[in-house]
Amino acid sequence: MSICALCETALTPHDKAIFSCGHSFHLSCVIQRPFSTTCSTCCPDPKLLPDLGKDRAIAMAADQHAKIEQRRLKDTQPIHFMERMTRLITPLVPQARTMRDHILHNKRLAIIQESGFGPDDAVRERIPWSEIHDRYSGKEVLEFGFKWDHMVDMGILPQHLDAFTWSQQKHQLDMNAQKMLKMRITVTELANLKYTTHQLVEFGFTWAILSQMGANVNTWRNFKYDIADIKRYWSPTLSQWVAAGFYDKDRVQQAGWPIDDILQHLPVMTERASGRSLRLAF
Repeated sequence: MSICALCETALTPHDKAIFSCGHSFHLSCVIQRPFSTTCSTCCPDPKLLPDLGKDRAIAMAADQHAKIEQRRLKDTQPIHFMERMTRLITPLVPQARTMRDHILHNKRLAIIQESGFGPDDAVRERIPWSEIHDRYSGKEVLEFGFKWDHMVDMGILPQHLDAFTWSQQKHQLDMNAQKMLKMRITVTELANLKYTTHQLVEFGFTWAILSQMGANVNTWRNFKYDIADIKRYWSPTLSQWVAAGFYDKDRVQQAGWPIDDILQHLPVMTERASGRSLRLAF
């Protein structure tokens, strides 16, 4: 029996790539391997191999689509009563038939993909996103093909975003403030994600949006930003500073803001209100 040197499992006649040197591999393994146009046994150095660019990505997508369609064309075997009872008692099912079965067997997403499953199957089986988040990295789920819409349908929560780097969120998930607001994210949950001031601005979090979420002299402190950074990136008006409570000495002190920083960076009140001049009386 021939063995694929890439995944170390038996070769099948319907999934085989034979190079001119005579070495054989799974076709699916070959097209998923970076820069895979030559035999990995004869030429193991990836620096010597060409980059297939978009052609490789197209081939991989076509191969995956074919596997999904092939699996769906097969007759679905009914799950017998005893097997249903076993599934209720223990997550260790004897045979992986569904995507959730594969997940419960702790299989890598790449292997699950090889079995012909995709993100739509996860949505169809109503797999909670928490199960994906607890088992796989952000890189793995993106390579599997999960998109933001899949994640929303599966119940992604704000705290699950910590699995993705900011670059992945911005450029692959196309995250922005509006998408996060649809998750009903709170200002405290947003602070817990530890974004920089620049990242929040890039996502489109304006002072008005943050205020609607509950950002004030107390909750702004959770972000661990300096008052100078808040002023530089959001440029709040005097009335916005006042509405947020930054001119209330007691609240400023309770929140733990350095008084000297407040006095240095907040504008001096010169407007007239109810016939009297307002000042920052610290």
